[in-house]
Amino acid sequence: MKSSFVFLISCFISFNCFSNESVEFTINANKSGNEFLITAKGKTDNASELLDSWLKKAKELCGAREVEVEPNDGKPIVSNTGCGDAIKIENGIQKCELIKAAVFGKVLCVAVRR
Repeated sequence: MKSSFVFLISCFISFNCFSNESVEFTINANKSGNEFLITAKGKTDNASELLDSWLKKAKELCGAREVEVEPNDGKPIVSNTGCGDAIKIENGIQKCELIKAAVFGKVLCVAVRR
């Protein structure tokens, strides 16, 4: 019981949580709580499958405020699974380090414009 409580507290403090959709979010916020860096990763190789979850999380964090995404013309950066810079050797064969699909962006929560 105590370990479950500690996990929930650490999850709440770090904002690293898993949703029901098997999407892992990493969220960093400024002190005033109106700017967030959000990364979504999942078990898919196609990052566009993570985009709806990323947008839903951004809206959830902003609540009644409007969501603005920077700096990519109002869209998060969507990266499919691909080779990273590092290589490894397995059984004498060079292989690239795989970087999993991810969606990343900076979210600004602003007052609703009327």
